[in-house]
Amino acid sequence: METTADALAASAEAVTRYHDASFDAMTRVAIAPCSPFSVTADLLREAAVLARDLDVRLHTHGAETVEEEAFCRSRFGMSPTDYLESLGWLGPDVWMAHCVHLSDDDVARFAATGTGVAHCPSSNARLAAGIAPVRALIDAGAPVGLGVDGAASNEHGRLGSEIRQAALMARLRDGAGAMPVRDALRLATMGGARVLGREAEIGSLEAGKLADIALWELGEVEHAGIADPVAALGLGSLPRVRRLLVQGRDVVVDGELARADAREIAGRVEVAAAALRG
Repeated sequence: METTADALAASAEAVTRYHDASFDAMTRVAIAPCSPFSVTADLLREAAVLARDLDVRLHTHGAETVEEEAFCRSRFGMSPTDYLESLGWLGPDVWMAHCVHLSDDDVARFAATGTGVAHCPSSNARLAAGIAPVRALIDAGAPVGLGVDGAASNEHGRLGSEIRQAALMARLRDGAGAMPVRDALRLATMGGARVLGREAEIGSLEAGKLADIALWELGEVEHAGIADPVAALGLGSLPRVRRLLVQGRDVVVDGELARADAREIAGRVEVAAAALRG
């Protein structure tokens, strides 16, 4: 097991070597202990101090499952949100994945402190963790974006699919009017930018922002007859990406990677996965 001192030292080294704080940065490092039930209170507390000393953001998984809620109350005598707050883990430089099991008071504190949420609806559904109170978080003013979590809890891993899932899960939880598809699309764009503290750089098509642009093909038969193109994108079958640009440079052209070989990448992943399985 890695000691707290070693974990903090390695994190500081990663920030020093790789973090880029410039406007158009392509590599930024956050200090990100996994979860409140898998690391010590000392590590969480010191990680928050380190991140603020280095002026980088903080990330962890929070309030994901009922088991986490029970663990925190049994071990620390408080909810996951109370516990994280006691260690310095609420603030505008923090975002947490999941946040499924939040009380009304938790939602209010997330909004008041500017603490961000990475909503991962497919992962939460796959694990039967529950449905995050996204409508309440948005209405309260908390930053909310979309995430996919990792391959262990979401084999699909396509961010575009989470737009549809976010809309459907919110409606399942809070009613048919809880998540208009434009709100779900906003979570995937400006919402994510705000969660990462980069709304001045990315998230919308505006003069002065970086040219991160996705063009979707909506002329296929599965979208025929859907009058609203946003509904076609967000509620219909996930369309093919016709072109994807990052900082104005092509990444995807006609549905294919422009600067890498997808088959070669898949082969490397298969080799790495086989090695992990032993």
